[in-house]
Amino acid sequence: MSQELRQRIQALLDKPLLDLETVDNISHSDFYNNYVKKGKPVKMTNMMNDWEATKSWSLDYFEDIGKDKETYISKGNIRQQETKWEYGSFLEYIKKIKAPTSENEQTYLSNLSIMKLFPELENDVDFSILSDHKVKDSKSIWIGPKGTITGFHQDRADNILAQVKGSKVWLIVDNKQSHLMYESDKYEPGSILSEIDLENFDREKYPLFQEADIYFVEINEGDMVFNPKNFWHCVYSTDKSISVNCFSYSNLDYIGGKLKSFAQVKLHNMGLYRPKNCVCHYNDDNGVRRRR
Repeated sequence: MSQELRQRIQALLDKPLLDLETVDNISHSDFYNNYVKKGKPVKMTNMMNDWEATKSWSLDYFEDIGKDKETYISKGNIRQQETKWEYGSFLEYIKKIKAPTSENEQTYLSNLSIMKLFPELENDVDFSILSDHKVKDSKSIWIGPKGTITGFHQDRADNILAQVKGSKVWLIVDNKQSHLMYESDKYEPGSILSEIDLENFDREKYPLFQEADIYFVEINEGDMVFNPKNFWHCVYSTDKSISVNCFSYSNLDYIGGKLKSFAQVKLHNMGLYRPKNCVCHYNDDNGVRRRR
């Protein structure tokens, strides 16, 4: 599917998609000096061979350990399209992912905090290659069917995503090209969103996007991708997928970003900052506006 997706996206663009640099096994110091310090994205292979997650995690495994859990799912590309969340049984969502239909094919257990939902799994992964150089990190699990989309956005922290099962495609754009990315008015705490929706792309409305240098990278089981802070990225699941990521913050990233985010969230929840168009609030089946 990745080649089909590449051809489809390439057909929207004037410039050729770029291949992201790939390294095999890399030392912590080389990774820090050559990629983190330089703010340079990279794909890494053979870095997860000793992880417990690669040995034990599967949809069956999460079906077993998540029997008594409840959580949110996102439905569709909530960053560029309508915000849709649903709260319910983790087990039922796993069952939908295992046997997707046209009605639930975009059921996405997205950005689930390991420490809040499955703290016993924290040691199943190892992001020390990044977090050893930072002061704070946050790990999340992403579980979904083929076809989920996390639309173009920026995050305020360095990020590594590790593919445990299945495959994904990442599209990455340097933050130096932010003037080509059409920042959206839609609000997401801790992120900046783009208006660019590749599934509904309008060349006339977004002509500058044609000038962007876009990296296209496929990650499969056992691969990791490093996305530096503020780099734009869009992610497609090209198979049933289990991923885990780690946002890592320097002191400046964490304290400065936390203060700004805290103030924005407070004002947003009071209806004084971007009150209606956001990723964190949604209308339930009864039309009642709720916060995720």
